[in-house]
Amino acid sequence: MRIRVGIGAEGEIVLPPREAEALGIAGGGEGELLSARGAFALLTAARCDQPRAWFAGSLAALTVPEVVQFVFTTLKTGVLLLALRRGQDEGTAQRDADAPERLRRRSIFFRDGQVVFASSSDPVDRLGSVLARAGVVGAADLERCARLVRSGRPLGQVLVDEGVLTSGQLYEGLTLQVKEILLGACVETAGTFAFLEGPADEQNSVRLPDRTRDLLLEGMRRVEEAEALAARLGGRSAVLARGGAPTQQLSPAEARLLEAVDGRRAVPELAFEASLGLLEALRAAAALVAAGAAVTPPPPAAEEAKEAEEVEPPLPEPAALRAGPFETYRRILRRVHGALAAAIPDARARLNSYFDRLPPRIRPMFDGVRVDEAGDMDVSRVLANVTAAGEYRGAAARARSLEALEDLLAFALFEVKNCLPAAEADALLREVGRMQVGKA
Repeated sequence: MRIRVGIGAEGEIVLPPREAEALGIAGGGEGELLSARGAFALLTAARCDQPRAWFAGSLAALTVPEVVQFVFTTLKTGVLLLALRRGQDEGTAQRDADAPERLRRRSIFFRDGQVVFASSSDPVDRLGSVLARAGVVGAADLERCARLVRSGRPLGQVLVDEGVLTSGQLYEGLTLQVKEILLGACVETAGTFAFLEGPADEQNSVRLPDRTRDLLLEGMRRVEEAEALAARLGGRSAVLARGGAPTQQLSPAEARLLEAVDGRRAVPELAFEASLGLLEALRAAAALVAAGAAVTPPPPAAEEAKEAEEVEPPLPEPAALRAGPFETYRRILRRVHGALAAAIPDARARLNSYFDRLPPRIRPMFDGVRVDEAGDMDVSRVLANVTAAGEYRGAAARARSLEALEDLLAFALFEVKNCLPAAEADALLREVGRMQVGKA
């Protein structure tokens, strides 16, 4: 909802009737404005008819994968609303604010932590675009069927009626569309999010072949690829300019991106103009630079680049993990140990028994990791082990490490329910939930 706010007498905020009714304050009344300098986040009615549970924030503070990870691990049901900008620089942010149609909005629906549906205002996420990129529908059939779309007769129905797809293929296409909307959002870093708890939309829900846990890992792999491509270009804010004639034939995505290159716009804005997803645009930009069709700011000196290649990527330092989700897991596990130690004499041994039963493929992640006498644990070692193994790097290594810690926490909470009286266990589980969202 986009509104213009006027300030009335004595600091009163005047809202249009329709927007006031949507916020639950039709006819006026007092409310609460949650604000930060330069912006406000939400207006809520100060009445007994409170809205459903929600949390919201900026993607500069929590990434899309981190928000989805929380929804997944806490088994939430509801909808994640995303308003994504084209870039993080002030100029792009101002242009998006002045032209709200430039914002791309995605809605991702969850039931018990699992993704069941998604929708998007971005043209690249439309069913036809998704099916074309996947090679399921040819350009000629897609163009022909698009002309037959009418109100009440969407593209999917037309594709089935015209014999281009079977009903089964359409369902697979819809699940692919939902998956791509989520994975495409994972690489976005500029914008805002809001999660609203409530019943899932059963009418449109689909059963994805991938569970949310697997989608998160795939999302983090895409994040890592996007980071690597952006680094080759000089960052996401690097401006592309025309180069010479390409040394190889361009793909359709590369050709569309090259057409938008004007020497003034960065890759995220070029993606908007070329109707490409951000990762697809980064791939196309890297290919154009490699083919000589586009140029970026000059790379580092050859000697510096060679030296950088010879240096092994450093393992994560514990100091770098003293905030964020890793520190949260450390605090939670310490709190759980304290509660168990107050009730049973062998709390530490019971928690450490988790590491003795790990399968061979998981055991290296926890090499050298144990709960000490104070209930503390070196969570940074988990990330160091995952990174050193070499299978995952960067953001993907963080995601895999957090997944491993979540499994450990699930075991610890199982011990809580087994060893503590029901009332104490329930109270501790609620406290853990508050710690996970930063409220304790």
